Amino acid sequence: MMKKLSWKWLIPLIILLLLIPFIVPSSLPYAGAESLPEYAPVELTNTTPGELPMEEVDWANKKSKLQRVAYLPHEGAYTLNAKGLPESYQDGTIYVKIEERVINKTRVMFTWVQIADPQQLRAQFCQPYPSESGKYATDLARREHAVLALNGDYCTGIKAGLVIRNGQEYRRVDPGKYDQLIIDNKGDFHILRAPTLADLDAYAGNIMHAFIFGPGLIIDGQLVDIGEQGNYASNMNFKVKAQRQVICQMDTLSYLILTTEGPEQSKNGGFSLFEMQELAYECGAQQAYTLDGGSSTWLVLGNERISNSNGRKLRPITDIIYFVTAEPDPAAAAQ
Repeated sequence: MMKKLSWKWLIPLIILLLLIPFIVPSSLPYAGAESLPEYAPVELTNTTPGELPMEEVDWANKKSKLQRVAYLPHEGAYTLNAKGLPESYQDGTIYVKIEERVINKTRVMFTWVQIADPQQLRAQFCQPYPSESGKYATDLARREHAVLALNGDYCTGIKAGLVIRNGQEYRRVDPGKYDQLIIDNKGDFHILRAPTLADLDAYAGNIMHAFIFGPGLIIDGQLVDIGEQGNYASNMNFKVKAQRQVICQMDTLSYLILTTEGPEQSKNGGFSLFEMQELAYECGAQQAYTLDGGSSTWLVLGNERISNSNGRKLRPITDIIYFVTAEPDPAAAAQ
């Protein structure tokens, strides 16, 4: 005669089933967080602004001149958040919107940018190349009349690869293990994986900017293998939780900057590079490229520091990527 089975054997199974969501980690870095923001493109009212007027000003060392865009951001174009900091900007030629989420104990900023003309995406050094002098990005943004600014690639310290800013070439040497980000004269991103000099020489696009940091995370909408060894040519550890900055192209003249804070701002905060890669992919990036990070991570809107909420370990930087308006402020013109 068969013994009657006890219901007590079900208890461990029930407990195991209840624990599965906690003992099997999600592959998504934002599991359990509120939904990711989605960008709805806006209709800019001035889509053919014409050539940007330039003006000459002194570099900080006053030994030479630099050219910057003459147009200032429009004073009435910013909106502020509850803390009194800028969170968006819009005029006829540029739209910027910053959205925030707390993901895995980390403050993450999603900065959507839409411009009317490729000329509005610019980059500049703190001092004439190849100086390694640095300034806070807020100072550089103010000097360049930037609507939005972020840190660049620290190319003066890396000493490798192709360096082009605003159409001017400064260096063309072997990139070694580095991935190159090429931005052409249409504002489109092209990521070249550890290219040779022959690869760069053969590139047919009209290059406006070339950055040397990386790695590339998303190419043509597809995840790429960034390796498991943990170290890149810049000695950046992929697995460490840190402040990070990734610049993405979403569509024609449409971009997304992903900025995370790190353990300096919140205990156990920060993203690994693998998590940044998946975040960019889930946001729908067509191209995604890693910029300098750690204490060099800067996000500046309206000359105000938006990233690094507690201001710890702020580092002067040698270069910025930034966006400008392509039309004069009507309020200033009326005065």
